[in-house]
Amino acid sequence: MSKSDHKYYPITGVPVGDLDLPNIGFDTPVPIRQNIDTWSKDPENEKQVQLFVLGLDRYQKIDPLDRDSYFQAAGIHGQPNVPWDEPIDADEAAGKGYCTHNNILFPIWHRAYLALYEQRIYECMLEIIPNFPEEDREEWTELAHSWRLPFWDFGAQVSVPELCKYPTIAVPTFDGKDLYNIPNPLYQFRMPTHKPMGTAGIKDFVTEWDGDAKQELFFSECIATSRWPEEGDNASGTSTWKYGVVNNSKVRDALTAPKWDEGGEYGQASEMVHRLLNVDMDYLTFATTGLQGDDQPVEKDLNLEYIHNNIHGWVGGDHMGHMSQIPMAAFDPSFWLLHCNADRLFALWQAKNPDKWFTESKVNAFLQDAIGLPPGSVITPETGLRPFHKDVEGTLMVSADVRYPHKIGHTYPELQTWKYKQPGYQNKDFQADLQTAINDLYGTSRKTLLDAGSKLKGVEVSEDSFKALDFSFSVRFRKYAFGGDPFWVRIYLSQDGVKQNPSSDKLTEVYNFSQKPQDEAGKLACANCKGNEKNGLKVNANISITPVLLNLLKLGKDLTSLNKDEVLKFLQDRVYWRVTRGGKGSTSIIGATNDTTVFQDASKPPILSNFVKEPTISGGKDGALSPHLKQPVTIPPPAVPKIPKAALKINTNRKFKESLKADAVVLIDSNSLNLTPAKTKGIDNTQFYFTDGNNDDGNILFLLSIRRAENAIVFNSRIDNNWGKEVRVSLEGRFRTDKPSILVHDQGDGYEVFIDWKHVLWFEKRAKDKIAKTISYTVNDGQKSVLSAGLNVKVYSSMASLFNH
Repeated sequence: MSKSDHKYYPITGVPVGDLDLPNIGFDTPVPIRQNIDTWSKDPENEKQVQLFVLGLDRYQKIDPLDRDSYFQAAGIHGQPNVPWDEPIDADEAAGKGYCTHNNILFPIWHRAYLALYEQRIYECMLEIIPNFPEEDREEWTELAHSWRLPFWDFGAQVSVPELCKYPTIAVPTFDGKDLYNIPNPLYQFRMPTHKPMGTAGIKDFVTEWDGDAKQELFFSECIATSRWPEEGDNASGTSTWKYGVVNNSKVRDALTAPKWDEGGEYGQASEMVHRLLNVDMDYLTFATTGLQGDDQPVEKDLNLEYIHNNIHGWVGGDHMGHMSQIPMAAFDPSFWLLHCNADRLFALWQAKNPDKWFTESKVNAFLQDAIGLPPGSVITPETGLRPFHKDVEGTLMVSADVRYPHKIGHTYPELQTWKYKQPGYQNKDFQADLQTAINDLYGTSRKTLLDAGSKLKGVEVSEDSFKALDFSFSVRFRKYAFGGDPFWVRIYLSQDGVKQNPSSDKLTEVYNFSQKPQDEAGKLACANCKGNEKNGLKVNANISITPVLLNLLKLGKDLTSLNKDEVLKFLQDRVYWRVTRGGKGSTSIIGATNDTTVFQDASKPPILSNFVKEPTISGGKDGALSPHLKQPVTIPPPAVPKIPKAALKINTNRKFKESLKADAVVLIDSNSLNLTPAKTKGIDNTQFYFTDGNNDDGNILFLLSIRRAENAIVFNSRIDNNWGKEVRVSLEGRFRTDKPSILVHDQGDGYEVFIDWKHVLWFEKRAKDKIAKTISYTVNDGQKSVLSAGLNVKVYSSMASLFNH
């Protein structure tokens, strides 16, 4: 097809009535992108949430080779590295991509990208609505018009959104009379063809560490996405990797680390976001990780992109889930919610800094060439944001088109400017309310100082404010230290000042979010990468560690004040760092201090000033500040624990040796299988269940009942003598061997169940504060059990320990 015959997909934003969106001002109300948990948990939004799920489900089921599919939209971010909505030769895109990282266009390009995604879901909603009864369509249509993509506020919410947690989700039947369960399109993306992603062009990756240690990532084999797979889950040929594994509890662990400081309710991202939105900086500094020079001030190491990078690492996981790899990240549905919040932070910063923008910049070196943006070329607000077009003729969107969110049909809760007289970002009342929202949502150290500052030494107290030194580390490293492969730079604080123990000492970390795409032969597909590596491209981040120091001070843990000399000595004696996954990266940490003043009045921004590099807490690649910590300390591997196991006979119970905790696994093996329905007047029932009592008493926290006559497996719980709502799945085809295994994984807020190592369902806990202590096994009177007379029950402390055995 020639370019003149090609009909482009126009990205115009979800329409707002008959408004001419590109020309509206701050005084025009537009729909609001909402916090996903706040929105989805409000009963008044139930139908709109259901419509969103149905729309996304429809979108994900479009043929992966169709330009307008979810698969192709996700592929714009990386693999399969083919042109999207551009009639160009495929060779022009070979070894290149569209995504702009390490580049001043990073926030604005992703804003256009989100607009495409939001618009396509809206269009899928409209395609679904005619299936509902005619008398209900007007209501559904109004819900579609007012819907906007929700955001996941990772700065204030340290767990995966509720809508992303469950493998199945209830949606209404089209007659509106009932609900039924479908695979949850927010839990993971599944290939609509049920064929591996390699059939649609996704390639495997080969990563190299320290020149010789290779790791293959078999993304071509995946039928579904994985989030925080553990070691072994991503091995070639495994069902866990093929069908995807989702460990949302691991995401929470990563977001709330470090844990040893007994800190508050928020993780590192809270402080990162607060500093990002309050330290004075220009647009170029805010937008990207690109280092502007080795001598740049440490406050210029603050930027939106490194925070976003860390979230990708914390969600994707150490063992390379989809979110932790640039070419595959957008396939995980959580990607879009994360980026919606990154766009929100961009919009909040713009509102606080309405006069800051850019006139021109140059393309920074990155892991691959951007299509249409050769390295070193000049970028202006009129540079085309390929491959996003704003009309069917193919006019490219440019930064100026999407500078403000309301110009593409939405805004965020904090930016409802039309509610103010003389609406606009310059309005003083608006600015005061915006700052109040930022202070109330974020800033662990601000909240700690306001709560306990008068009791802490080294803090200056006045009538309406607290002033203290803030301590931070800038982390600078060569992006291609390992040929472009992603890695973590982790900084640790020795708890006793004598030895290293990385398993418990972690202080903070920075994720190098990059990946060198490989061709099928395992050769580098991007010639630009080698040049970038040769030139020593560096990136940067800056992270405050003051929240940890304040907690140590409150707890009296070897630190008595925030006085500069004491803290610097404390850090000098205890800080060490590592580049994970092997090798010796060219990494430096630059310790810094700055003055911080926070105010009781939340409408006042904190004053963060006088940033100073501190040589005594700065160092290079030798890995520690103190000489005695520079010597590598070998931590012996923990002894492999004995796995508690016991025989469980029919109509008996056994107490677990240790109460089940989050991530624990109960594996139940049977020596036989009998699926012939029992001839009985009562329910044909073989069941086992967990209780919080010491015998067969207490609350039934989880029950699995096999009912042959009903061709069903029933799940339920009984809390305070009240049964919950039954959850049923078909018994047909569930057991694949005559010696079956049933696995129950306690994920903290629910149980994930597998039969013969195939996922069955996720069962939400009704009493999340109660802990299982006992397992019981019963069969109704006069019946033969589905399973053997004695079951072999094993309990593992985690899914990882199960695989290790």
